[in-house]
Amino acid sequence: MTDRSATPETILSLFAAQGDKFSARNLSTAAHRVAKFGGQNRDVRRDRRVMALADACRRHVNEFNPQELANAAWAFATARIEAPQLFAAIADAAPSRLGEFNPQNLANTAWAFATAGIEAPQLFAAIAGAAPSRLGEFKAQELSNTAWAFATAGIEAPQLFAAIADAAPSRLGEFNPQELANTAWAFATAGIEAPQLFAAIANAAPSRLGEFNPQGLANTAWAFATAGIEAPQLFAAIADAAPSRLGEFNPQELANTAWAFATARIEAPQLFAAIADAAPSRLGEFNPQNLANTAWAFANAGIEAPQLFAAIADEAASRLGEFNPQGLANTAWAFATAGIEAPQLFVAIADEAASRLGEFNPQSLANTAWAFATARIEAPQLFAAITDAASSRLGEFKAQELANTAWAFATAGIEAPQLFAAIAGAASTGLGEFNPQELANTAWAFATARIEAPQLFAAIADAASSRLGEFNPQNLANTAWAFATAGIEAPQLFAAIADAAPSRLGEFNSQELSNTAWAFATAKIEARKLFTAIAGLAPSRLGEFNPQDLANMAWAFATAGIEAPRLFAAIANVAPSRLGEFNSQNLANTAWAFATAGIEAPQLFAAIAGAVPSRLGEFNPQGLANTAWAFATARIEAPQLFAAIANVAPSRLGEFNPQGLANTAWAFATAGIEAPQLFAAIADAVSLRLAEFNPQELANTAWAFACVDWKKDSEFFAELASIAVTHLDALDYRELSQLHLASLHFHLEWPDLHRNFPLSKHQQMLQEAYQRQDPSPSQLQRDVATALDRIGWTHVFEHVTEEGFARSKSTGHTTT
Repeated sequence: MTDRSATPETILSLFAAQGDKFSARNLSTAAHRVAKFGGQNRDVRRDRRVMALADACRRHVNEFNPQELANAAWAFATARIEAPQLFAAIADAAPSRLGEFNPQNLANTAWAFATAGIEAPQLFAAIAGAAPSRLGEFKAQELSNTAWAFATAGIEAPQLFAAIADAAPSRLGEFNPQELANTAWAFATAGIEAPQLFAAIANAAPSRLGEFNPQGLANTAWAFATAGIEAPQLFAAIADAAPSRLGEFNPQELANTAWAFATARIEAPQLFAAIADAAPSRLGEFNPQNLANTAWAFANAGIEAPQLFAAIADEAASRLGEFNPQGLANTAWAFATAGIEAPQLFVAIADEAASRLGEFNPQSLANTAWAFATARIEAPQLFAAITDAASSRLGEFKAQELANTAWAFATAGIEAPQLFAAIAGAASTGLGEFNPQELANTAWAFATARIEAPQLFAAIADAASSRLGEFNPQNLANTAWAFATAGIEAPQLFAAIADAAPSRLGEFNSQELSNTAWAFATAKIEARKLFTAIAGLAPSRLGEFNPQDLANMAWAFATAGIEAPRLFAAIANVAPSRLGEFNSQNLANTAWAFATAGIEAPQLFAAIAGAVPSRLGEFNPQGLANTAWAFATARIEAPQLFAAIANVAPSRLGEFNPQGLANTAWAFATAGIEAPQLFAAIADAVSLRLAEFNPQELANTAWAFACVDWKKDSEFFAELASIAVTHLDALDYRELSQLHLASLHFHLEWPDLHRNFPLSKHQQMLQEAYQRQDPSPSQLQRDVATALDRIGWTHVFEHVTEEGFARSKSTGHTTT
C-alpha cells in the first residue's frame, strides 16, 4: 500500500485478494486513495469491493488512530459512498479520543459527517467542545471547513461559532476564495451574528473576486443577503464580476445570485439583465425552488423581464406538483407583484395549492391569498380553502400576515365573515406589532368588506393616532377613507390626520388627495385648514386625476360646504373633455357637487346633459334622482335630459328610496318640466312608502305635486297631508311654506273636500310661515321694475295677496 501511483482498481483488486491481511492503517489508506483518485467515478462508487472495504473499516474502527478515523470518514464522504454503519461506528469511537485529534482531524471529521448527511449529534457536540480552545492551531481551510460542517449539519454551536468569528478576521489573508465564501455561507446559514467577521470578509473579498468560482460568487452574495449585512461595495464588485461569467453558473447559482441582490435591495440592472438573458434557455435544469426564487427575485427587485417570466410560467405550470408550499406561494406572489398576466399558471397554482394548504405556513397562506387578489384572479375554491385553513391558525400569524389576509379577501370581494371575525379578534390585541401600512390596510380591508368590527377600529384609532408621523401618504389617506366608509366615529384620529396631512400633501398622489377630502366630508369632520391646503394644491394637478378622483373631489368640497372657487373652476375646465371616461356615479356626483356648491358651470352642465341620456341605463336610482336634482337646483335648462329621465325612471321607482322619490319630483317641478306619467308613477310609489318619508321629504313631495298642478286624485294629497301633520313641529318655515302651497292647491282643485283636508286646520300657521320668507321675485320682474323706475312710473314692487303671495303692482304714471 505504499505505491502512491496505484489506481483505485489496483487497490480494490489487492483488497479483494488480500483484504483479510490489511491492517487498520492499510484499510484507512486504501479508502483514502480510492476516494482521492476515483471517488467521483460512478463505476468505482458502485463497486461491491468498495462496500466490502467500508465494512472492513467498520470492523477495525477501534484499531484506527485519530488520523485513520478522520481519513476513513473523509474518504467515504468525499467519494459520496453511502456507508451508514461505518459512520455510526466512527461516531461512537471518536468522541472519547478527540483529545488526540489534531486540528485537521477535527475539521475533516466534522466536514465528512456533514457532507455525508449523517446525523451524529454527540460527535458534533464533542467536536464543538474540543475545538474552540485549539482554534489558534487551525489553518484557514480547517476554520472554514469546521464552520461549514456545523452549518450544513444544522448543529447549534454558538460558542464554537463565536470562537471562529474571533479567530478568523485577522487571518483572512490566508483564506482562499472558496474558504472566504464558505465561511460567510456557514455563519449566514447558522444564523450567527458576526458583524466584525462579515465586515472583514467584505473588505477582503472584492479585490479577489476574479479568483472566485461561480459557486463562491453566488454563495458570498447569498450569505451577506441572508445575514442582512450591508456591504454595498462587495455587492457592486460581485455585480461587476458575475455577468461575464454567468455561462459557468449552474441553475442554483443563477437563482441564488438574483435572490441575494433582491433580498439585499441592491440595484444591479446589468446583472439582472444578464441573468434574464441567461436563464430562459436553461429553465429545464432549474429545480422548483430555483424557478420560484428567480421569479421572486425579479419581482422583489422590481425588474421588468417579461420573457423570463413567460418562460418561468411555461416551465412551472407542468411541474407544480414538485413545488413545496413556499415555492407555490412565492411563485404566485412574484407574478402578482410583477404585474405579469399568467392566468393558466394561476389556475394551475390554485388547483395544486387548494389540496395542500395544510402544509402551508402562515406566510405562505397569506401570500397566496394576497397574490390572487392582487392579480385579480377569481379562485373561489382556493379562497374557501384558505378560509378553512387560516381560521384555526391565526394565532400563528404575524401582523403582516393578518393584514395581508384581510386585505386579500376584501380586494377579491370574497365574503368570509367568520374569517374576518377571527382576524379582528387576533389583531385587536396585537396592534403594537403592526407597522403603519398594516394598520392602514387592516382598517381598509374591514371597511371595504363591510365588516363591522367596532373594537378593532377603536384599537386601530388608538394605535394610529400617536404614530401618524410614520405613515406614508397612502397610509394616511386609506386610514381616513376606511373610518369614513365604515362609519366609525374617531374624532381624535381624524383631528390627528388633519394636523399631519397638510404639510405633506405634496407627497400625496391624486387618489390620496381625493380620498382624504372624501373621507373628511363623509365623516362630517370639520377640517378647514386641511381642505384649504387641498384646494390650493389640487387645481395644478388635476391632469393626474382619474374621473372618480375628480368627481370625489368636487363632491367632498360641496358636502363639506367649503368654498373653493378656483378648484371648482379647474374641475369645470378639465372634466367636460373627459366625461366619456366617467361612470354613471361620477357624472351624477359631479353635477350634484356643482349644484350644491352653487357654482355656475354652464359648459360642464351642458356636457353632462349631452353625455347622460344615452347612458341612463347605467345609473342607479340615487344617480338618476341626484342628476335631476342637480340640474333643477342649478337652474340649467336640459329638456332632453329631463325627458330621458322621465322615460327611464317610472319602471325603476320601486328601487328609489324616499329621498330619491322626493328629490325627483322636486326637480321636475322646479325645472318646470311636464312629466305626467312620471308623476303618476311617483304618486303610486310614494303612497306605498309614506311611513318611511322624513318631514322634509314629505314637504318637498307635496310642494312638487302642487307645483305641477296635480289633478289626478285627491286621495294622494290627503295621504301626504295626513302624515305631514304629525311632523309639523319638526318642519322649518321653508318646509311649512311648501305645505302652505300644497294646501292652497288642494283648496283650488277640490274645494268641496278642503274642509276635511288634514292641513286645513293649520292654514294660519302655514300662511304665517310662508310670509316669513323674503320675497323672491323673478329676474324678469326685477328688470321690469328697474325700467319703470327709469321712466318715473310709480309702483309697488311686491304686493302681498290674502293667500300670502307677492306680486308687482303699478299704481300710477308720472311724466317728466
